[in-house]
Amino acid sequence: MKIEYERKVICLIGTVLKGRYCVMERIGRGGGGSLYLVRDMELGVYRAVKEIPAAGKREAKLMRLLEHPAIPRIVDYAEDREFCYLIMEYIQGQSLGEMLRSGKIFSMREILHLGIEAAQVMEYLHGRKPAVCYGDLKPDNLMLCETGHLYLVDFGSAMSDYGNTGQSLEGTRGYAAPEQYQGRISPASDIYALGKTLRVLARRKKRLLLIYPEFAWFLFRCTGKQEKYRYRDMGTVKKILQKLEIRYRAVTWRKRFLEAFGTGFLICVIALAAIVLRQEDFESAVSEVTDLYYETENYPKDSEVRKTSCQIAEKKLQKLREVCREKMKQRRIELLLAWNAELKGEPERAALYYENLLLYDEKFRDAYGEYGMFLIRKSQKDASRKLWRNYQSMEKKDVLEGEKGRNLLLWEEINEKDKEEKKS
Repeated sequence: MKIEYERKVICLIGTVLKGRYCVMERIGRGGGGSLYLVRDMELGVYRAVKEIPAAGKREAKLMRLLEHPAIPRIVDYAEDREFCYLIMEYIQGQSLGEMLRSGKIFSMREILHLGIEAAQVMEYLHGRKPAVCYGDLKPDNLMLCETGHLYLVDFGSAMSDYGNTGQSLEGTRGYAAPEQYQGRISPASDIYALGKTLRVLARRKKRLLLIYPEFAWFLFRCTGKQEKYRYRDMGTVKKILQKLEIRYRAVTWRKRFLEAFGTGFLICVIALAAIVLRQEDFESAVSEVTDLYYETENYPKDSEVRKTSCQIAEKKLQKLREVCREKMKQRRIELLLAWNAELKGEPERAALYYENLLLYDEKFRDAYGEYGMFLIRKSQKDASRKLWRNYQSMEKKDVLEGEKGRNLLLWEEINEKDKEEKKS
């Protein structure tokens, strides 16, 4: 339960704390206390002072034990009957939330860099004994100073003793993990909040998620509703972000866009497939396969690691096909097998999977689009046109099942353009 503190409205401006820190102005409020700018009259430098009610000085005790370049340094401490005062390093800059509200649009490189820095400080907190769970990660609590260094501020929601607390925990709606509403917090809760934070930083450029499907899959894994489907720790999150930063740094925007509609598109589609699957065991099994695909994307097409990963994925899918007999699950397994064969460099085998799927399940609308785009990628335009005529015939009969997916819409657009070009 979030605690709200009440006090008489007293202006601290002009007050001198400990006979040394002169309060200049109030510069903010958060985590149950006010933040003031003060001047250290002995050293002639500016500091930030956070005023916290004495009944809630857990933050003060915790921060005095922390030492990390991304956490404002505590330089002094004071308290009276009602309040305690944290005298901290003064960070000049803006929060990421303020930057978003002012119209800032973050590039993918900036988002990944900020994500890595945030993951590093969270990894430090989770590595403490006992682990410290921050509990309220969001853009407003990440401060970017004038030198470009990122700071984590406001530890009012942090907890060093986590688990089942029996009460609602502090946090911000939209960023707090589902388990926090049930009175439980863990490092996985901070992974969820980091995924939500990076998603907000990218929302001003929605095309980023189409151009960078691996990043979309990363966000999907971070923000799983159940803790077991998220990444296992913040160290893993940091390493994945570092890999993505290296990968995207060396690839041009246009190439990324083309890749998204080539082999790269399957990660987004797989993620969407995983969302609609309802039974936990099946979802977990699909997640294992998609993790293999993600790792495979980092290796050349002819590498042994890539081939081995695809072979393992195929075995898992074949086994899954034997035990899952529901129509919707069978459809998705067949698509996964086709995508896996293409990723493995076996287009004939991929085509066979598509053809078998349409032979035994000709009413599956999305299968036409997936197979059609596969034929386009393989420059088999005549085969694509033939399939298009078959698809139109089925649409006229009004027997197809399911909504139109992204690749089906793209395939329709390509065929419509082809039709217009022939007319002209």
